Amino acid sequence: MNNIRKIVASALVVWAATLLPATPARALCAPPDPDQLTFRQMIEQGTTGDETFDRMIIGRVLRIRDRGAVGGKATALVRVAAHPTGDVPDIARIRFRRYPPGVWVEHSLEFRAGERWVIIAYRAHGGRFHHDGDCGQTERVGVQRYRDLLAYARAHD
Repeated sequence: MNNIRKIVASALVVWAATLLPATPARALCAPPDPDQLTFRQMIEQGTTGDETFDRMIIGRVLRIRDRGAVGGKATALVRVAAHPTGDVPDIARIRFRRYPPGVWVEHSLEFRAGERWVIIAYRAHGGRFHHDGDCGQTERVGVQRYRDLLAYARAHD
């Protein structure tokens, strides 16, 4: 009986692999709104274009706070280099879900110390920020793009 289960499970995995797209990570997200603003447009206009997620934060993760057991709700402490669309403290606390070691989730933003991010978020009770989700516009950026967006934000301040 176990052999039959293994064969059926293997067949299902192969079948699912042919139907589901492999990478990129956002393949299963809904297509983006064609009218959504780009990061540069957000900086120019001083708005994210979203009534709920109204803050744009450009910054670098200093450290992660993960209370209790590994996994679950965690907070990224982000040194804010620019915030072109609303008031944000110098150190922003960004909430996210952290998964235990060995667990992989395709649509999950997980912050790590030292990374540079552009975060689209709203301010929640207690001063923390919640990003716009795994399929939103929040994204980790490379060094050069970070510097370019930061310079652009400062030029439009």
